[in-house]
Amino acid sequence: MGLTYAFLYMGRYNLTVSKNALGDLMTKEDFGIIFAAGTFTYAFAFLINGPLTDKIGGKRAILIGAAGSAVANLAMGLYISTMTGGAICETAPHLRVVFSVLYAINMYFQSYGAVAIVKVNSHWFHVRERGGFSGIFGTMISSGIFLAFTVNDWVLTAFGGAKPTFSDTKWVFFVPAALLATFFVIELFLLRDRPALAGLEDFDTGDASSGETGDVPVTQIIKRILTHPIILTVAFIEFCTGVLRNGVMHWYPIYAKEVLALPSGHALRSGSWSAWYVIVAVFALAGITLFAAAKSKGKAKGWLFVSGGLLFLAPFMQAGWGGILMVAGVIGGNVAGWMSDLFFQSRRAPTAGLLYVGLSAASIGMFFTLGTTTSEVAWSKSQQTPGFETLQAGDQLVSVAGQPVNNWEQIGKAVACLPSKCECDSQWDTKNCTCASKPEVTATNLPVSDGGIAAVIVRNGEQRQIRLRDPKWNSDNPEQGMYAGDKRSLAAGPVLPLSPFWLGAIVFLISLCVIGTHGLLSGTATMDFGGSKGAATAVGMIDGFVYLGTAVQSLALGYLTTHVGWYAWPIFLFPFGIIGLLLLVKIWKVVPKGKGGH
Repeated sequence: MGLTYAFLYMGRYNLTVSKNALGDLMTKEDFGIIFAAGTFTYAFAFLINGPLTDKIGGKRAILIGAAGSAVANLAMGLYISTMTGGAICETAPHLRVVFSVLYAINMYFQSYGAVAIVKVNSHWFHVRERGGFSGIFGTMISSGIFLAFTVNDWVLTAFGGAKPTFSDTKWVFFVPAALLATFFVIELFLLRDRPALAGLEDFDTGDASSGETGDVPVTQIIKRILTHPIILTVAFIEFCTGVLRNGVMHWYPIYAKEVLALPSGHALRSGSWSAWYVIVAVFALAGITLFAAAKSKGKAKGWLFVSGGLLFLAPFMQAGWGGILMVAGVIGGNVAGWMSDLFFQSRRAPTAGLLYVGLSAASIGMFFTLGTTTSEVAWSKSQQTPGFETLQAGDQLVSVAGQPVNNWEQIGKAVACLPSKCECDSQWDTKNCTCASKPEVTATNLPVSDGGIAAVIVRNGEQRQIRLRDPKWNSDNPEQGMYAGDKRSLAAGPVLPLSPFWLGAIVFLISLCVIGTHGLLSGTATMDFGGSKGAATAVGMIDGFVYLGTAVQSLALGYLTTHVGWYAWPIFLFPFGIIGLLLLVKIWKVVPKGKGGH
């Protein structure tokens, strides 16, 4: 069931991976519309599918989710297979509409995943054992993120090579569809809603449903959940978690690419397992250590298991941002669950509170590790083109497109804001420096790029003028302009006064704390206080608050990072850490009571 949930993630965020290969067929503007359609559907689907899962059971719910998502992913892949690669302006609008509908359908079925898992496990785990489930839940989320971003990218490379075409993109939909279909069959035969259905005895799980017999009407479950003070408090805490989790998970890669301008193969971006022999050796050592742990006893057994687990996770730290999030989630989820059961008698708030202290402190550290950039080139992968020069490591940029520059943010803005001809009835947006179908600010008779960008550099102590190639200029079709959502950026990056690994360590700590908290509250506290009869409704409502927090941070950080500056990023996150901590203090000592009591 855990693997099914991870594969649902793989079939959820494959849209992000497909965007890069689809190129101009799916502009950034299209991607935003499609992703928004799916996200809104996902958030509102919880209101229906939570109570529905409490009525029909977790097994049916996960089967519906896996089957529906598999069919939707298959449909998206088949649609791409039928595309002929005709004129982009004719094809792209159809892709936008078709994918908006199919992705929304996919996300509706995706919403069954979390509620189904929590529903099933509420019957199989006693309250005193559920901290361990929190670790499993965190591990599932983290492995799903790795599958979604890193493995999907590997799939695309495996079928399309270094430069996959739009037709190769179908595989990032076909592969998750096939895996979900496979696990649908496995779950159909192996999964059981309750121990009694597996030939065992049902038992009192000690949660809020303890002592209740018979079926409880759905309306009563909904009323109980919506009026339960502890569940409502957890929902508001998880709203803060949604802000913090996605405020780091989605915005750090943007900062690493657009501000720090790290190369794509950097460990803090896409990473690389090119040194495969080292990776294999570490995995082999991890396997030997875990085998030794299985044969050992006493303290040695515990130490060997922990050492083997950490060795197994080590290679993922070189697998880019998806791998880093996986390691953070596995450690955070398991440590949080273990602590809540061992040290706090299965009370979730104290452990979540300590994690909130950690992430609040780390958000302060973010402010001091954002660092600055210079105008000196550290690396360059600019394409060699006759008639243009390329940047070299050690070059000092003095001006770009007639604009004086002192740091890489100014360089990036000067490159991006050089006007371009726009395709498919889009217009140049002078405010956002991109082509847009509905520009905020536009102007007429702007001088557009002729394929080159004038720059003044200092190389080997000598100032000189050079002409750089416009990154969006198509030498095979010089008259082609940019498409809606496209934005220029140089294939080069700056010398950084502060190592990016300082900020990397901070966001790793925040991710560890926030994924640990999310698994503990959404995955475990919902079972405790919703009870086995209302667990799905509880997690549905609470995950709805998570995505409400996601929406808030998306709008707020989109505005702040654009109009105020990136220094506002940690300042915005910090108050939500404090609010979440104060709410956790309020429920510090609460434990679930039987017979539906609060």
